[in-house]
Amino acid sequence: MKKTLVALSLAATLASTAAFAEVTRQQAGDAITQAVIANNKVSAAGFEWRDTYKKLIQPAKAAYKKGDYDKAFKLAEKARAHAELGMKQAEVAATAGPRF
Repeated sequence: MKKTLVALSLAATLASTAAFAEVTRQQAGDAITQAVIANNKVSAAGFEWRDTYKKLIQPAKAAYKKGDYDKAFKLAEKARAHAELGMKQAEVAATAGPRF
């Protein structure tokens, strides 16, 4: 299951960033906002991935402040994908249990 989640995360990240050659300031800012919202949602559900904020969202914000919008966008999209996968884990966990 972990391999599947990682593969889905990579596929989503590559697919979302391949279409953009040059990211605007607005696009990067919107991506960071969406990543933070998604991460807060999954955190409230109790399934936030350990490194999503520290290793993806914070560096995305730093890259945005430096004007590196491509990097900020890519990191934010990856963070959002991690949050979405965390929500899928929460959904699966809600229905998990012993089968009798």
